[in-house]
Amino acid sequence: MSLEQFFILLEDMFFSFIASFGFGSISNPPFKALLCAGALGAFGHSFRYFLMNMLGVHVVPASFLSALCAGFLAFFIAKKMHTLIEVFTFPAVLPMVPGVPAYNTMISLVKFLNAGFESGHQYLEQVFYNGFLALFVLSALVLGILFPHLMFSKKCWQFPRKS
Repeated sequence: MSLEQFFILLEDMFFSFIASFGFGSISNPPFKALLCAGALGAFGHSFRYFLMNMLGVHVVPASFLSALCAGFLAFFIAKKMHTLIEVFTFPAVLPMVPGVPAYNTMISLVKFLNAGFESGHQYLEQVFYNGFLALFVLSALVLGILFPHLMFSKKCWQFPRKS
C-alpha cells in the first residue's frame, strides 16, 4: 500500500466516522458509546474500501464482510458497555448504504419513462443493474449484522416452552 492510498484510507475513515457519529447521536447514547459507534462506522467503511479498492473484491461480498466484522465488534462492545447493540450496528452500516446505485436506479427509471422506443432498453438495463446492486448490497449489510446477533444471542437459542 502506497502512502497516497494510506491517506485516502484515512480520509475515508474520517468522513465515515463523522457520518456514523452524527447518525448515532439521534438515539442519544452516552458519549463513550457514541465515540465507539463512530469508530465502528469508520472501521467498517474503511475495511470495505480496502477490500474493494486494494484487493479488488466486488462491492456485495465486501459489504457483507465489513458488516459481519462490524456486527461482531458491535456485539462485544455493546456487551462490555452494557448498551443496546443497535446503538452500534445501525450507525456502523450507515456509511455503507448504497446511495449511488439507488440514485442511479431512479435516474435511469425516469430516463426510461421519457425515452422513445429505440433507446429505452439501455435505460431499462441500467434500472435493473443498479436496482439489483442496491438490493444485494442492502441484503449483504443486513445479513452481516444479523449473523453475529443470531450466533451469540441467548434468546435465539432458547426454545419456547409450553406451559
